Formats: sequence, C-alpha cells, structure tokens
Amino acid sequence: MSTPVKKPGFSRTMLVVIILVVVVGAVVAVVAASMFLGPSLSVTKKNFTPYQSSVSQSSSNPSSMTVSNTNGGVIVSSWPQAYVMINGTVTARGFGSSPDAITFVESNSSGNIVFQAMFPSSNFFFGASYSVDVHVYTPSSTQFNTVHIVTVNGDLQVSNISASSLTLTDTNGGITASNISATTMTATDTNGAVNLTCTSCGSAMLTTTNGSVTMSLLTLSLGGTYTVTSTNGNVNLTIPSLASCKITPSTTNGSISASLGPGIQLTNHATTTLGTGSAIVNLTTVNGSITVTGQ
Repeated sequence: MSTPVKKPGFSRTMLVVIILVVVVGAVVAVVAASMFLGPSLSVTKKNFTPYQSSVSQSSSNPSSMTVSNTNGGVIVSSWPQAYVMINGTVTARGFGSSPDAITFVESNSSGNIVFQAMFPSSNFFFGASYSVDVHVYTPSSTQFNTVHIVTVNGDLQVSNISASSLTLTDTNGGITASNISATTMTATDTNGAVNLTCTSCGSAMLTTTNGSVTMSLLTLSLGGTYTVTSTNGNVNLTIPSLASCKITPSTTNGSISASLGPGIQLTNHATTTLGTGSAIVNLTTVNGSITVTGQ
C-alpha cells in the first residue's frame, strides 16, 4: 500500500506571521492617515474669551506686561482705551482635537500683567495640533516699565508702544516692531527677519541667525549703543544724516556700502566716526552684506 502524499500548504507559523504583517500594516496606515490627513480633514476655530486688565497711570509705578505663545503669531497695537485687552483665535487641527484644549494664564499682580497660552501635550496618534493667534491692545498713552512678548512658531508684530525695556523673542518667524519708544530695546530671533523702526530708543540690540536685519533710527541717544547681528542675512541701517556716532561694520562674506553724505565711506572691520561720535553702532554679519543709509 502506498503512503499518502501530503499536499503543500502554509504552516501555522507562516500564517501567524502573515496576520501580524497585516495588522501592523493596518495600524501604520491608520497612524499615517491620522497624522497627514487628519489636520486637513478636521479643522475647528474658536475665538477665546477676551482678557481685560487695568493699567497703572502712575509714572512712578508703571505697569509691566508679559505675553507668551508657542504656536501662533502675536500682534501688539495701541488703541484709545485706558486698559489692556487681549483677544484672538484658537485653531484645532486633527481628529479628536478641540479648541477647548487650550487654556490661558491670565493675571495682574501689583501691575504685572501676564498672559500665556497653554498647549496640551501632543497627540501623535491622531495628529492633533493647535495654534493660537493673539492680539494685544495697549493704551496709546501708557508708558510701561517692562514689556516682553515671546512666541516660538509664528510672527511677532508690535507697533506704537512705549516702555523702559522692550524685549521681543521668536524662534521660527519674523519680528516687526514699528514706532517704538524704549530706553532699552532687544529683539532676538533664530529663523526669521527682524525689522525695527525706533522713534526714540536709548539702546537697541537686534539678533537673528537666519534672516536679514533692518533697523531705522529716527534719533540716536547720546552714549547709546546699537548692535545689529546676523549670521546668514543682510544688515541694513538707516540713521539721521547728521547723526553723531562711531560705526563699525563687519562681514565675512559680503560687501559694505554707505550713503551718508559726501566723502563718508565705511570700511569692513574698521570704525568710522560721524560728528562727535557720541553713540556706538556695531553691525555684524557672516554671510551677507551691510548697507548704511542717512536720511
């Protein structure tokens, strides 16, 4: 009697392997779809409740203000009211996300106004993400003590503000400040251009890594120091034609040009004195050109 021949077939181990591959593939597909398609398929926006705070009108005890954001832009502008108001919009993207997941820190302790957007921990499975666009309205007649505006991913735009110390900090986004009056002005960025127009700044320090820097000074303070630094970007400065300062431009890979009047030239890595040289101006970039214009 002949022995029956077994037909070829899948072993139990092979069947288990195939099932695991299918399950893992399905999970990966769901995760990929939630991460890449979720944000585009599910977007919800909601205006958050405005925050209002009184502002000190005492010149001997002025208010200070700190506004912090992580994902989203911040705009600061003046208005005719006598108090600060902060409003804006929360955007939630991805399956399972909700604008209500964003909370806010809002306080005014002894004239120190604090507003901060608090973000939830990332939900990678559903690809949820959040951004908050903030608009700050400040009294046009208020002189603040210190003002600090910061965001990580987004643009900063500040206009018509007066403070003893103004600090703007960004990581990924541009910084624009116009009609600024400050004893000390500081703007620090990593990936973004910095643009400043000062009506009256006792000193100013502008720094970015990847981006151009433009500074326009309507006046230069006696003994003031103005420093502009970029690593990868051009540096542009505009000063009054009759300004008194010592200018030192320095670039590694770029050119130096100036339009300051007849017979005035700037030399790379050298100091040029204008007028009495009462203010100090240092302009530095590694990969970029430097331009100085008088007006």
